[in-house]
Amino acid sequence: MFTTDLTRPLSPLADPVVSAIFTSVETAGLAAESLVRVVLESDNNLLTGKIVRVTPQSTHSSPYHRGCRVDMEIETDTNEWVLAEVQMITDAAIMQRGLFSSSSILTKTSTKGDTSAQMVAKLPRVICINILGYNIREDNIEVVQPFKILYTKPPHAVAIPNFSGYNVQLPRLLEMEPDFTSGLYCWGYTLYTAHKQGKSVQEVVSMTPALQAYAKRDDGYQQFCEQYQLAAADPDTRDAYVNWILSIMKEEGMREGARIEGLREGRLQGVKEGRLEGIKEGIKEQSIAIARNMLKRSRPIEEIIEDTGLTHDEIMSII
Repeated sequence: MFTTDLTRPLSPLADPVVSAIFTSVETAGLAAESLVRVVLESDNNLLTGKIVRVTPQSTHSSPYHRGCRVDMEIETDTNEWVLAEVQMITDAAIMQRGLFSSSSILTKTSTKGDTSAQMVAKLPRVICINILGYNIREDNIEVVQPFKILYTKPPHAVAIPNFSGYNVQLPRLLEMEPDFTSGLYCWGYTLYTAHKQGKSVQEVVSMTPALQAYAKRDDGYQQFCEQYQLAAADPDTRDAYVNWILSIMKEEGMREGARIEGLREGRLQGVKEGRLEGIKEGIKEQSIAIARNMLKRSRPIEEIIEDTGLTHDEIMSII
């Protein structure tokens, strides 16, 4: 069950905090560019354009009226879109949500009457980045898990270059040798250490000289640290954070309650089935005792079957 001390510093992986940090390209454009860059560089990938827009907490309405959330949308001047989501608790639907969000961006670029060629020419390059406070894969220990639409028969190749993504498994950082020369490690270490140890971003940086040096080299990382400090001091953000945590605790409590109720019902059903099985066994033992007495009196097998309900083989086994 999810629990937390609401008096501790705000986790940088929490929805309200991410939204408060990445409010616009003016206040967080450098931070967004830095975070995206270090993730893409892990796969020898690059953004080709300049970031022109950062929109926090984008929500798309699905056909079933459920929200499809990404923490921020990042747009470049070369028709690239990055959908970045930060998720601190396990979410089984995060991949499907990224696909849905990407499809809404891909489809809205086309207009009625476009030919296939025109439609393809307008398609943006969409990249989903999921910064995860948990391991989405147990069968691979690497921190960054890229995903693309591929031809599955050799030679393997990218089938659709307009969609790709990266799952960043922050807990895997603890399983690797520290490498503060890596921008991805510096970002990941800051986010996960602050979240896991209940510290502020400033506390993590102040106790790690290598991060202080990295902040001097990377203006985007420095901007992120500054924006976190502003967000953490904002009363509205803190109120939103508390409400968000309480809603998670309520949801987790309901799940735990449902699990306990399921176990209770299962035990009751097991007792009920056990009693029925016991009754059946008792009746059968009684029938066998009757059959033995009838056999001693040399009663015909057919008569014993009729009187006890036992099968021919069951009667023969007690002779």
